[in-house]
Amino acid sequence: MSGLPDTHPRSTPKSLDGVTIARGLLARTGQIVKDVAPTRRVFLCSDDNVMGILGDPVTHALTSAGLRVETHAVRPGEESKSLQVAAGIYNWLAARRAERREPLIALGGGCVGDLVGFVAATYARGIPFVQIPTTLLAQIDSSIGGKVAVDLPAGKNLVGAFYPAHRVIIDPNALATLPRPQLIADYAEVIKTAVIFDADLFNLIEASTHKLDDPELLAQLVQRCVRWKAKVVDEDPEDRGIRAILNYGHTIAHAIETVAGYGAYRHGEAVAIGMVGAGRLAAQTGHWTEAEATRQNTLLAAIGLPTTFTGIQPAHVLDAMLRDKKVQNGIIRWVLPTTLGHATVNVELDPTLVTQTVHTLTSS
Repeated sequence: MSGLPDTHPRSTPKSLDGVTIARGLLARTGQIVKDVAPTRRVFLCSDDNVMGILGDPVTHALTSAGLRVETHAVRPGEESKSLQVAAGIYNWLAARRAERREPLIALGGGCVGDLVGFVAATYARGIPFVQIPTTLLAQIDSSIGGKVAVDLPAGKNLVGAFYPAHRVIIDPNALATLPRPQLIADYAEVIKTAVIFDADLFNLIEASTHKLDDPELLAQLVQRCVRWKAKVVDEDPEDRGIRAILNYGHTIAHAIETVAGYGAYRHGEAVAIGMVGAGRLAAQTGHWTEAEATRQNTLLAAIGLPTTFTGIQPAHVLDAMLRDKKVQNGIIRWVLPTTLGHATVNVELDPTLVTQTVHTLTSS
């Protein structure tokens, strides 16, 4: 992969593979949604927190465009990404006699997007789906690329589908509604993108730790990260090759989330710890230098992200890692950085080294 994306936020909407990005875009939601399907009714699903903050303005934007809006809210957090909660949304749609051309809109972060997208993919064998991501993580990552899923007790995202949203509406201004701990956690995915694709982006984040909530900075980060994500998805839409590079840090992260219990760690917090582990493995095996691994870890810590886990046993994390979706024939396939801005995929590592490294990640 070569070439840097446009680093400058735009004042006018920018469409990219069904994705539209602009500050203030939420006010235009109704017209964008009307372009998705010829209908006069839409179904808006969010969690209780986001619905309380953004539900009214988004509903107003939809009704102002002549659309009738049905709304439904679920409890916030990873716990709602379950078959049981999905069944509740199915029943809500069925009770209102939702038709196959009527869009289902996910308003919220990655959990809402994954859950509602899974419902859209499977209700009536597929209905129009619109994503309105409201967290930094969802705007740069989970809303792009069509992965939708729910969790099982055995592991995260084990039941899912590829179902790209018909439209993704990204308004960086929505990030102003985020609690700071959530914004900090979401920065882990920005740093992940920088480590595997874009050294200049890494430099920008390093120089901006004093203004992480700056609207212009956030708009720039969103534009840049979305372009990288879209580029990879276009090359590998069904995750059979290079798209695995986006899994950097996630093998350990998903295991931590599973073992600790969904919600104990925010996804970005777990990814930060996973990046420390994967970066350490890369340095120990000569894929990149100790200096680069240290630079990554220093930035994670400077932003306020965790670099170790507590309260769970490394042995349980290791066991959960073997249930990762990218395990093949019982062997974990690792994504490891080779230098800042580049990474390699499908790396097999000595299980003893992996065990030792995971043990170094615990602070208990």
